[in-house]
Amino acid sequence: MVHPTLTHDPVNMQGHMAKIISVDAAKDEVMVRFKNQMLGLYEANALLMLIPGMEILDKLRSDSEDLDRYDLVDVLGIYLLDATCEDKYQREALDMATSRADLMFATVISVQDYLDLKRDLGEDVGQTRGR
Repeated sequence: MVHPTLTHDPVNMQGHMAKIISVDAAKDEVMVRFKNQMLGLYEANALLMLIPGMEILDKLRSDSEDLDRYDLVDVLGIYLLDATCEDKYQREALDMATSRADLMFATVISVQDYLDLKRDLGEDVGQTRGR
């Protein structure tokens, strides 16, 4: 998702969901494709993404005391919606995740932060294609 409050958006798609099609971490460039097939080239910190499912579950195991039981159920719902791998349900998951600060904290990360985390864990993030 393009950050909804992005002030400089080369293709004016703030708040729209897109699929990452390539990442060039050395140049800080992320190419995305929107539902209308338009391409956009963004800096990694301009994009938000759901934390991948297994990482959400890991976070729940370690941070569950920080969430009340209703938020915990919502986070699990976000995980299940995203796990369908269907665009409409993933969009619903992302909308739900960004609707409240406590849910966003548990389920959303900037693409830049995610790449930095993977780099810190020793995973290669130099150039990738697809998601």
